[in-house]
Amino acid sequence: MAEVSLRNVRKQYENGFVAVHSFNLEIKDKEFIVLVGPSGCGKSTTLRMIAGLEDISGGEIIIGENVVNDMEPKDRDIAMVFQNYALYPHMSVYENIAFGLRLRKVPNDEIHEKVCNAAEILGITELLGRKPKQLSGGQRQRVAIGRAIVRVPKVFLMDEPLSNLDAKLRNQMRAEIIMLREKIQTTFVYVTHDQTEAMTLGDRIVIMKDGFVMQVGTPQELFSRPGNIFVAGFIGTPQMNFFDAVLRKKGNEYKAYIGEAEISLPSDIQRAVERLSAVPEKVTLGIRPENLIICDDNAPNSVRAEIKVTEMMGSEIHIHGECFGSKKVIIKVQASDMTEEEQTELLKRSFVSFTLRERTINLFDVDDGRNLAVENAVPVPKR
Repeated sequence: MAEVSLRNVRKQYENGFVAVHSFNLEIKDKEFIVLVGPSGCGKSTTLRMIAGLEDISGGEIIIGENVVNDMEPKDRDIAMVFQNYALYPHMSVYENIAFGLRLRKVPNDEIHEKVCNAAEILGITELLGRKPKQLSGGQRQRVAIGRAIVRVPKVFLMDEPLSNLDAKLRNQMRAEIIMLREKIQTTFVYVTHDQTEAMTLGDRIVIMKDGFVMQVGTPQELFSRPGNIFVAGFIGTPQMNFFDAVLRKKGNEYKAYIGEAEISLPSDIQRAVERLSAVPEKVTLGIRPENLIICDDNAPNSVRAEIKVTEMMGSEIHIHGECFGSKKVIIKVQASDMTEEEQTELLKRSFVSFTLRERTINLFDVDDGRNLAVENAVPVPKR
């Protein structure tokens, strides 16, 4: 097993386009790291540079104790699982899994033992005699993972391995990857554009945008205290609500105001604001839909919204509305907390008032998008 270090890693193409800007990350032994972001953010390029499938334009990549910048992919002791499975159609499942071992001239009895062990871990023992065309998408993905497992690599690289599967199978395979990780105890670097995969799989998540690292942290850190407004909007479904707010000092404390509603700041945001050399008057206040609480119309510090669309999601109700004229807002309500009569009444309403769960708010700089309460937060790149 091995640690992986990426130090000021950069990728610039001949036409001048910079796909990855000064990427820095220290990956611990046996850690599961997920690179996530929208299409074109540089996550797959970064993974391919670790694998040696893309040359780097600057910096260092270290696997274990070796700088691998100029090392061939086959010599890096990594295994990669691709989005399209990359199985040989004329070979059986057994031979597909064994192929890499045969190239390395591993003895036949050792090959047989490793293939059978991998098949048992992945639950595909009964498929070893079949050809890829006889398998479902999920079964093909297991075979591709099995081919990587048998090599016992230092680092396991996975490039959007579940993107070709339907939603139900994706959920099943996510759970299987979590169980697989516990069994094989190796270092994982996993690329996805799906934030749900990132949140459920990763020990830490790296969020990227336009080739820049926006934030690195645990799922809970990214969800509770996103480093900037891009991360805040990317993580969470439905996405975070954003309001134009004003900061004013009242007595010994700062308060945020949305319209007439006065919002007390959580202690960490209060301390962060007090440390600023110049406290901004205007900020962006972010709060997640589940932290908007429906209340009586005359409740103090409430905000009134016109309901545009109400979605019944089974266990949840999503209310899409507008407040302050045209500001869009989403409120997530737990249906299980309501009687059927209350649910029916809510679905018929044209207006709703809400308050904010104050301890869950975030404040962002209106100019560069940084979270005021996150140290060393990265500004959102402008292109």
